[in-house]
Amino acid sequence: MATPIPSNRAEFSLAEIARATGGAAIGHDAVRVRSVSIDTRSLAPGALFVALRGVTDGHNFLPQALERKAGAAIVERGRAIGGLACVEVEDTLAALGKLAHHHVRRMREHRSLVLITIGGAAGKTTTKEITATLARAIFGATLSTTGNLNNLIGVPMTLLSLTDEHHAAVIECGTNKRGEIPRLASIAEPDVALVLNVDLEHTEGLGSIEDIADEEAAIFPHTKRAAVIPADDVRLVPRVPKNLPAITFGAEDNATVCLFDRAVGADGRTAIAVRIDPSLAIAVDPVVRAEIALVGRSGAMNCAAAIGAIAAASPAPLNHEQLRALGSSLGEIQPMAGRLALFNAGGLVIIDDSYNAQPPSVRIGLEAARETAQRLGARLVIALGDMLELGTLAKPAHAVAVQDVLASNPAVFLAVGEETCAAASAVRPRAHDCDLHLCSNSAEAARLIVDLVRDGDVVFVKGSRGIATERVVEALRNRNAA
Repeated sequence: MATPIPSNRAEFSLAEIARATGGAAIGHDAVRVRSVSIDTRSLAPGALFVALRGVTDGHNFLPQALERKAGAAIVERGRAIGGLACVEVEDTLAALGKLAHHHVRRMREHRSLVLITIGGAAGKTTTKEITATLARAIFGATLSTTGNLNNLIGVPMTLLSLTDEHHAAVIECGTNKRGEIPRLASIAEPDVALVLNVDLEHTEGLGSIEDIADEEAAIFPHTKRAAVIPADDVRLVPRVPKNLPAITFGAEDNATVCLFDRAVGADGRTAIAVRIDPSLAIAVDPVVRAEIALVGRSGAMNCAAAIGAIAAASPAPLNHEQLRALGSSLGEIQPMAGRLALFNAGGLVIIDDSYNAQPPSVRIGLEAARETAQRLGARLVIALGDMLELGTLAKPAHAVAVQDVLASNPAVFLAVGEETCAAASAVRPRAHDCDLHLCSNSAEAARLIVDLVRDGDVVFVKGSRGIATERVVEALRNRNAA
């Protein structure tokens, strides 16, 4: 289900909209709107309606906008209708971004507003949630992206919901084709841009790994204060502009923010210790210590990355009390549904990573699942679905993923979908100690898995959205239901 667009109370005059978007106003300049909407079904009286082209053409709904007493509309040139004040532009989607950019700038004119963006191939949403939680502890009221609103519609509509109550904003930026990240960057103009990683993702629209690195790094020229990047990423380091400070995170001793200790407890929680460079913290012992509920090494590293973003965005070095507040806040964070969320159900330990799948997130998930099974001394069961939108790299990427599955030593492996089944079939003669099943879809996998698991098993479930591996998770939840 798509994430609902957040409502907003952004006010503009018609003349202000025209200036911000570079459009031509048709109507009285003093006309004012009291919010911005892209959907006439939820449009409030007095709102600005932005007629976007998508599956349907928003211009077809201008009569409904007029009927619902819209205050004005942004339309393509020549598409204005009588009785409704309009601003005509060349591209309504671009105009939406320009209006959101204007809104952020005017918010910054009279007060401090910290803005952090989160990008990368894997881990964006979880890290966004961590960073937003830490931002609330340090800066106060914080706006953050909800759900999957990380694109050229979601980002501006999120930014338009900024109010005077907010002291910070944490915005997730995603891409599946070239040119999206620089457009998002020009809208947000972040103080700090955190890019978690560069890896194979949406290669059908983005191209090679070097193309992906270029796309992710395109946010940096629009960043005001600092770039936050992995210390060991050989592609990102040289792509940070020379005039932009680079804050690094990682397990390396020379990382600005160093995850130097991680210990998994019997209860599944992980104790972490993160050391911060003295340039970013004035405490005698600049270390954040916390017990987190996030699974695997990636969860701990995402915490380090978020700490780096907060430290880079802080107007002054973090003090001892702020470091303690960061540790306390990390301890309160819970995994998000479908994103390496560990829970017990029907005698099983389930790691639900079904929200989506790309090569880097598959590797991260398998590592966490293998570690969990080893810690518990349990059998590992893996249900892995296809990774979509990989284009010509689909076959080699699935071959690697299946090899990584077998390297995790699962007792049972359910390959789900055409590409994963093809890759699993190719290695079947070598899967001697693994009970391998080929499933054409998630419904078939859901039927099979309930009879293949045993009480005490650790079960890892992952796949792209289009594969719907959440059906497998639901079947496991209901396994012992009467």
